[in-house]
Amino acid sequence: MNCLAKASFAGAWLCLAALALPPSPACGQNIDLLAAASTTEAVTAVAAAFEAKTGLVLRPIFAGSSTLAKHIAAGAPAHLYLSADLDWMKFLRQRNLLAADRSVALLGNQLVLLQRRGGSRLASLAELPQALGGRRLVMGDPAHVPAGRYGRRALSNLGLWTQLKDRAVFGASVRAALALLARGQGSYAIAYATDLRADGNLSIAARFPNNIHQQIVYPLAIVKSGDGPMARQAYYFLQGGTARRIFEQFGFTFSPKPR
Repeated sequence: MNCLAKASFAGAWLCLAALALPPSPACGQNIDLLAAASTTEAVTAVAAAFEAKTGLVLRPIFAGSSTLAKHIAAGAPAHLYLSADLDWMKFLRQRNLLAADRSVALLGNQLVLLQRRGGSRLASLAELPQALGGRRLVMGDPAHVPAGRYGRRALSNLGLWTQLKDRAVFGASVRAALALLARGQGSYAIAYATDLRADGNLSIAARFPNNIHQQIVYPLAIVKSGDGPMARQAYYFLQGGTARRIFEQFGFTFSPKPR
C-alpha cells in the first residue's frame, strides 16, 4: 500500500492509511465507506445508526473526493464511495470500477462564503474583492476539489474570478481550506453550508445563487471490488429514512434518484 504513503496532505494520509491496517478480530465485518470530507459529521452519525441497527460496522474514511477516487483506482480496498460531485464518480465509472446499477444521486448542498464569527455579512458577492482587500480567499483547489470547482465557476459567472484568482489559497479538500481560514491564512472561504458545523467559530458572509454553478450533487456508489450483501445493506441504509433524517439534520438536502 505504498501509494497511500504518498497522499498529498497529512490529514488524508492518516485517514487513508487505515485502509492498510488489517481489521481487528472485533471488526472483521467492517464495511469501508470512502466519503467526501464535507460529509464527515453527517456520515459519522449515519454510520453509528447503521451499527446500532444491524450490528455491522460501517467504517467511514474521509478525504477529498479526488484523493479517494484516485486511491480506489489504485486498488485501495473499498466497499462504497460517496463523492462531492459527479465528475469523480465518472472517473471511476470510466475505469469500470463501480458495481453496475448500484449508483444514486444521494445528497445536495449549497455553496456559501464563510468567515470567522464576528465578521460583517456582505450585502452582495460583488463586494468580495473590496472586502478582501490585500488578504486571501481560501478554497478547495479547483483542479481537484469539487467545492473549488463549484467556487471557480460561480466566481467566473459573477465576473470576479479574474480579480480574485491571484489572491486565492487552495486546500486539498474543502475541510483543508477551512483549516487555513481557522489559522488566519485567509479572510473568507468558499465552502458548503453544511461546513458551518465543522467549526463553531464560522459564520456565513454570503450565499452563492444556485444558478451560477453546477448543481451540487453527492453521488453514492458501490465499488465493484467490494460488492456483496453487506455493502448493499449499507448502500440501501444510506438511502433510507433513518439516514435521511440525519443528513437533513446536518443541513444536506436528500433526494436519492437512481442513476
